[in-house]
Amino acid sequence: MSNTEVRMRLDALRHLMMSENVDIYICTVGDHHGSEYVCDHFKVLEFFSGFTGSRATLVITLSEAFLFTDGRYFLEAEEVLKGTGIILMREGVKDVPTVNELIADKLQAGCALALDSRFFSIKTVKELIETCAVHDARLLSRFTAPEALFVPRASLPEKKLFILSEQYTGRSATEKLESIRASMKETGCDTHIISSLTDIAYILNLRGSDIAYNPLFLSYLIINMNDAVLFVSDKSITPEVSAYLSGLNVSVNAYDTFYSFAERLTSRNILLDESRVNYALFEAIGIKNEVFSKINPSTVMKSIKTQTEQNNLRKANIIDAVAFVRFMYEFEQKLVKGDVICENDCAELLREKRRMSEQYICDSFAPIVASGSNGAIVHYEHVGNGRTLEPTDAFLLMDTGGHYLLGTTDVTRTMVIGPVSDEQKRMYTRVLKANIAISQAVFKKGTTGSGLDILARRELWKDGLDYRHGTGHGIGYLLSVHEGPFSLSHNTRIPSNLSPLEPGMLLSDEPGYYKDGSYGIRTENDLLVVPFKETAYGEFYSFEVLTLIPFDPKGIDFDMLGCDELKCIRDYHDRILKALSPYMSDDESAWFIARFISPLA
Repeated sequence: MSNTEVRMRLDALRHLMMSENVDIYICTVGDHHGSEYVCDHFKVLEFFSGFTGSRATLVITLSEAFLFTDGRYFLEAEEVLKGTGIILMREGVKDVPTVNELIADKLQAGCALALDSRFFSIKTVKELIETCAVHDARLLSRFTAPEALFVPRASLPEKKLFILSEQYTGRSATEKLESIRASMKETGCDTHIISSLTDIAYILNLRGSDIAYNPLFLSYLIINMNDAVLFVSDKSITPEVSAYLSGLNVSVNAYDTFYSFAERLTSRNILLDESRVNYALFEAIGIKNEVFSKINPSTVMKSIKTQTEQNNLRKANIIDAVAFVRFMYEFEQKLVKGDVICENDCAELLREKRRMSEQYICDSFAPIVASGSNGAIVHYEHVGNGRTLEPTDAFLLMDTGGHYLLGTTDVTRTMVIGPVSDEQKRMYTRVLKANIAISQAVFKKGTTGSGLDILARRELWKDGLDYRHGTGHGIGYLLSVHEGPFSLSHNTRIPSNLSPLEPGMLLSDEPGYYKDGSYGIRTENDLLVVPFKETAYGEFYSFEVLTLIPFDPKGIDFDMLGCDELKCIRDYHDRILKALSPYMSDDESAWFIARFISPLA
């Protein structure tokens, strides 16, 4: 989208705002379900700004526009917003206000702040209502007029659902519903409303394909003590799925009837998560019901993988590693031959290797394949063929993952593809040491992500350096690659960083370093929280590294490694060779030993 087109759209929006007596309009990345990844139908913020990242808020006044996003997208946003008149607000940077603080500064008595409350959580809108009240301003929560400008608009997807059997989940939907109803009873609630797509798919053991890179389906779910109602497109329901839902005593209503259905609920004690349910629903159920806000019971349930899921994930990571190592082998052959290779070639070659498994469903997110200075863009996404790799490039950063019936993977490797400077080796090794520090951690029950994060960052803090993203996030099982309620970051203002880690939780370990305009390095493994030991001082946990993809010895400054760290890398590479050897050809095995085992001797 051109800068001129963005300006024209903003002008049209401002004319609409003036005609509706609106002074400030805000929109956000997301859909009516609070999703991180959304289908094209809901991309309102992208339509008015051109920004394609997965997290942002756009604030538009009659004369100004501001886009808020986090450090993962600073470089991307800078480039996209050039010439649009939209000012980039770098969240978390000193002296940069929050969205609420900026709005408070712009509001005057009698002003109208407008939004479409289907895109915002109850918690967020309540905070904005308070801000408006302080400034004697009004909040218009049903401002859907901008949708008239959003043309051509993609239709809502209506793709077929499929049942994920217990051989993959280890727990039936009946058991999950019973557990949720027990939680409802403890809270004194007779109704539970869920709009989170990952929770609905998890509870019902159903998957879909309505959203790119997410095996989810657009839906709402209302659970009562004896039955449930699923709101979904009837075109998505196959006869098999229909019979399956009937067996669960789940009736099916049309997706677009949800709000009218909710408006008819009366005298209910309703359990919902105010941070995951939109304000439009809150308005629909109104004062006719009692609302109890609590984290969805299923959010906690799905974060702790069943033994079946854990075993499957180990298999999925072997499958994924076989694909990645085969990619590396073929990719290096192409480099040696001097083939012209672009970023998209790398993405397609790796996808081709993953597709060789019948367990493969799709990529778990848009692949990040970044060469040269593109590596410094944390969430870089190539357009078309992307950049062509150059002989002078030091690194190729690849952050990719796959959804398999056996689980979900998310891995990053920074491969050395050209001459590396002493500085680049030092930073590669710092990031590797940070990754190892997390993977080798032993921690007491009750430890949170914020408590572990410093183990990684201290390796960069020693040089006064840092990275503008979390060290790790939860990973769903054939759901979203990003999953709560926990994460790994030192930012204690984010609730998920204060959620204790428990055995069965799956998370990423992905420290990095990014030199703007030059290069980027990130090393990411998937970790499973496992019991370590119990002593007189309590229960202790550790991590099992599930990812089985080698680090690049060409990037390591071995003088910077301690004996324990070097042993950790050697043992890890030996473990990989043992696990993958049955799937390697003789040539691949010989190459692996020469490339990843011998340099560590």
